[in-house]
Formats: sequence, structure tokens, C-alpha cells
Amino acid sequence: MKITQFTMEDVRCFGERQTLEIRPLTFLVGENSTGKTTALGCFHVLANYLRNGEVDFNSHPYSMGIFKDIVRNSRPKAKTFKLGFVYKHANEEVQWIVEFVQKKERFEPTVDSVTVKFSDGTIVFKIEDELRWTERLTTCDVEQNQYRIDCGNEIFSTLFLDISLDSLKGQPEDIVALAEYLEARGSAVSSGYEPWDIWATISVFSASPVRSRPKRTYDPTREFNDPEGSDIPMLLMRIEATQQKQWETLKTQLVEFGKSSGLFQNIEIKNFGRSLGGPFQLEFKVRGPNANIVDVGYGVSQILPILVHVLNPNISEHEMNFSLLQQPEVHLHPRAQAELSSLLAQLGSQSNRSFIVETHSDYMISRARIGIIKGNIRPEDVSLIYFEPKGNVVKVHNIGFDRDANLIGAPTNYRDFFLRESKQLLGFGD
Repeated sequence: MKITQFTMEDVRCFGERQTLEIRPLTFLVGENSTGKTTALGCFHVLANYLRNGEVDFNSHPYSMGIFKDIVRNSRPKAKTFKLGFVYKHANEEVQWIVEFVQKKERFEPTVDSVTVKFSDGTIVFKIEDELRWTERLTTCDVEQNQYRIDCGNEIFSTLFLDISLDSLKGQPEDIVALAEYLEARGSAVSSGYEPWDIWATISVFSASPVRSRPKRTYDPTREFNDPEGSDIPMLLMRIEATQQKQWETLKTQLVEFGKSSGLFQNIEIKNFGRSLGGPFQLEFKVRGPNANIVDVGYGVSQILPILVHVLNPNISEHEMNFSLLQQPEVHLHPRAQAELSSLLAQLGSQSNRSFIVETHSDYMISRARIGIIKGNIRPEDVSLIYFEPKGNVVKVHNIGFDRDANLIGAPTNYRDFFLRESKQLLGFGD
């Protein structure tokens, strides 16, 4: 199974439904305030909801506000907004659409319904607060395979998961019809397949564009996942102290990137004491002897959290792992920006991982195109999504690449700014 599209409708600056083509390496580009971070935040929220039922549009590093701040401010005022995924399994595309509303006496978005569209039918889960742990089948059209189930939010993702036809003897015909439909689909696609199995395997991580300041000496207190990367020094210290084999593998990969990018030649952890709770320092070799992380270029400390996350050997190969990276090129020299692009493309092509990168770096995009030309990256593994402002709305353009890395589907104004600047530089006027 693989997610191929992410959709938004009536979200902030996005009016009609916008579709983002998701690939192992996806770049989000466009002017400031065109909704790139909003798209990342919505992707993160939708993935978390389908995995664990939680909705939080203000989980760090995102701060999207309450319902009225998120829904499209149109005339007439939009009353709902929708987020969706399309995934492909066994040559079939399955679409999931989650509709959000503002319910009485609430300020934050609340799930109103979840629609699952198959090639031959549709199931709608209508979320009713009063039902909680119960459900009822309210619509059953056997000929069109159209079903509606009213249920509580806590139960929708597990409905019918353990149903067998033998256990339904004596049940109403519409319940049996739905079970037969799901069983037939499972038999046709794969043994034991259920339409919601995919969400148990999705994992999403977001990295903030403003990452933590380096410290001369670290004092371990607690470990937690932090989009700004303040947890990374403690994680490295723990791996070095307790998982030597994994540390050697991770260190080798870090040093390999450090050398290819020109950022550093080596990394060491200097402990002060024998306890895991003792203070320690991070040291890097750039030129000459090792130096404290505070004393080397700021780009080293800013890229380290992203490197450790994407190279972490503990990431499961059985999960669909998405890394949402906001401007990872911040404080990086162009050479390092380009090398980071190569690293992400390599990881995405070799595993069940995807990287969605909000960037203003032409160097990252150019390096991916060079990889396509050299045959190191498949053109179908890279997506360039351009956010174009048009009046008070933003339109999404999905740009692909051919085998010569030429842009496919780019709007005429995609490079207008750069062309204007180049003409002025050459003296051809405004």
C-alpha cells in the first residue's frame, strides 16, 4: 500500500479541492504565505487521526488556530472543510475523505464524517457523539454497494474488522450484505485485507524550520520527541552508550554525509562520568582538532536533528514513514543543501519512506534533477508542487519530470520571477 495523493478542500487560502501528488521525494515550492506549511500541518493531522483517532491542529510545530481560522473564509462562509488521502493497493485506488465541522459549544474542528470510496462502492462513517461505542447501519444499497454507518469516533476504524459470516447468522440482511461486500473485497485483493489496515502502519514526523540552539554541555533530564530537535543530543548519547553497533552504523552515515557536504569530518560524544545521567558534549571535526558543537558552523547544529531522524536505524521498514520537513536548508551552504537532497532521494527510493519538503532552495531541486539525468533517481519518484497565488486563493500545480529532468506540467509563470531577475542582470530592462 502506498499513499499517492493528499487532498484539501475549503482550507484557508485553498478554495476548490486541491490535489497534491505524493512521491518518495516531494518538494513544496512557492512564495511566502501561499499555504505550504498549512498543507504540511493538515497532512500531519489527517495521518494522526486515521492512525489513532486524535485531532490536533495546534500540535507543535504547527499552530493553525481554531475552526474559524482554518476553514475557508469565503462568501458565503464555508461551513465545513475536507482533508483526504488516496492510496493504491493491488492496482486499486482507495480514497479516504474526512470532513471537519464546528459543533455546538466547541471551537476546534471536529470530525463529522469519514468517507471511504472504492472502485465499486462507498462506505460513509457518520460520527455521532452520542453513540460513542455503538454503531448502526442506516443506509444499505446492495446493488450500488453504498453503505452509511452511524457510529462514535472511538469505534469507526475498528468496525467489522473481526466480522465473519459465520458469526452473523440471524443478523439483519443489511448487516450480512455489508459483511459479504467487505469479505469479497478482501478475497479479491489479498488474504486478510481490510480497507483500514493501512492506517495502523502510517507514521508521520514533522521538523520545525527553527531548530534548537546548540549547547556547550548537555545535562540529560528527559527524552521527548521535539520538532526543533532539542532531544537529539540525548538520543545520540543514549545510542552511543547502550547500542554500540547501532551507534557505529549511524556515526558512519553521519560522517559520510558530513564529508560529502563539507560540513564536518567526524563526530564524537565526550562524556563526563560513567552514568547515563552525566553531562556530555558533542564534538565535531571540521578542520584541525575536534571542536565543540557551539564552536563550529551553525549549519552543523541545525541539520543534525534532521540527519539523525532520517538516518535513525530504529525506523520500521514495515511502516509507511513520512517526514515533513520545513525549510531543512536553513543555515546550510548550497553544497550541503544539494547533498541533503541526494540523501533524501536515496532513502526514499530504497525504502517505504517519503519526504515532503517545504523549500526555497533551488539547489535541492536542481540536485534531484541531476540525479534523474544520471539515472540515480527515477523521475516518477520526485514531485514538485508549486503553490500559485491567484487573487485571494491559491492554486496547486503538480509538476513532474521526464527522464531528461525536464519539467512536465509547469505553469507559464512558474519561473517568471527568476526570468525577470536574469533579464535585469543582463541589462534588458524590467
